[in-house]
Amino acid sequence: MKKTCVHLMLLVVVFCLTTIVQNRAFSELDEGLGKSLKQDSVDVWEDFLNTLDRRGLSDPHWELESEDKEKLINYFKAKIAASVSEGLTSLPERLPSYVHRFPEGMLQTLKSHAENVLKVNPHNGAAAKFLAVEAFHKVNTQISSEKYPLLEKAMVLAPNDIEICFFAYAACTRLGDQTREEALVALERMLERLRGGDHKVSYLWTVRLYTSEVAATPVQIYLKINKKHPIIDRWEVVLTEILAVFENELLQTPDSGVFNIIAYIYEAVGDIAAAQAVFKNLKPFYEKRLAENPKDRTALTSLANIHNKLGNTDLAHEYSVKVNPTLAWEGQVLPEFSPVVDLDGKPVSLADYRGELVLLDFWATWCGPCIVEMPNVKAVYEKYRDQGFEIIGISLDTDEAALRKFIKENQLPWRQVFDGKRWEGPLAQQYGVRSIPAQFLIDREGRVISVKARGKRLNALVEAEIGDTID
Repeated sequence: MKKTCVHLMLLVVVFCLTTIVQNRAFSELDEGLGKSLKQDSVDVWEDFLNTLDRRGLSDPHWELESEDKEKLINYFKAKIAASVSEGLTSLPERLPSYVHRFPEGMLQTLKSHAENVLKVNPHNGAAAKFLAVEAFHKVNTQISSEKYPLLEKAMVLAPNDIEICFFAYAACTRLGDQTREEALVALERMLERLRGGDHKVSYLWTVRLYTSEVAATPVQIYLKINKKHPIIDRWEVVLTEILAVFENELLQTPDSGVFNIIAYIYEAVGDIAAAQAVFKNLKPFYEKRLAENPKDRTALTSLANIHNKLGNTDLAHEYSVKVNPTLAWEGQVLPEFSPVVDLDGKPVSLADYRGELVLLDFWATWCGPCIVEMPNVKAVYEKYRDQGFEIIGISLDTDEAALRKFIKENQLPWRQVFDGKRWEGPLAQQYGVRSIPAQFLIDREGRVISVKARGKRLNALVEAEIGDTID
């Protein structure tokens, strides 16, 4: 009985000391901020978000004022001191989305503070969560094995926190295949914490598994796993639970994106009949959209995909061509250019290249994917140029000086056509080019092999046409 009383007294003392420390922290913050974070703490975080351009990350020169840095440091120290209540931290929910915009000095200050707090109190879930978010806000595969325990610790110490589970899953998808099992554990925990709660909340978290926040969706990971692997059954349980969330959402709010996710989950688990039934139900939705707007690219693309899934390949191609008219040229002899000249003022004609394998490359210096693709194009050109492979660049730039500078700096030796008219240029108009890069690979007889000859596919197609052997 005495031991019990002593134990209770110790608990009371600890509670009182904790309360005193927290109240003192809030009191000090009141002096620094001019208002009580305890009563209105969300304002500090909201003020921070409002300093960002549309709460986004578009301004690379954005800086936080010194006074605001101090406010945020004190704000997070108070949140970390509060630890966990009812299985949740009081850290702002959007922290993982914005922490990489914290000034480095401020971030390191908070990291050191959280580390010290966790040393004194290893059960402080807020400190653990902050350290986990800080460790993985810039994913580096080299630190995956040593830093993953931070995610694990945060999930355990904040047993009702859904966000940390989602963040852990997202981090694992970016760390690669070696963390598939950890990704599964994070996903299982997230779904368990959502179970039995508000459906809308479950849907909003689950649908984020299919956004750019993650490097791989649950279906994509599942499809990579050997079906004899011991964890495959657990992945199927997870997919079934995700499926139930989306099917429930579909009953309340019909949505084309949800239809698609459901169909792909059915496909992944091998229930093709169920997947096709979903696609058939989805088809009238897009047909109605297309009737209302015949240029609706989303409807056209979706109908192309649906008919492809249903085995209607001719209809699928018909819809695809409406989205991307260049597809109609595949397998056809490409008609001669409208009269054009290259940057040296010399006439360019397809007839001049008859008997050679030609890449007609529509691109621009302002096109990010084009610039990313350029080293690949250059490597293939250097590998096969002596075997009859040529390139004609069709620039959709408007600034000739910038184009010439790029060509010189990147040593692009092939001819370039430029007229400064972008999409209204005669060749883009003649061949129906609506997006770039658009890379037409044309055989020796002038027939189009592919209008999507880029990446590894470009090398494979050129190698197959020329008959060379892959190194």
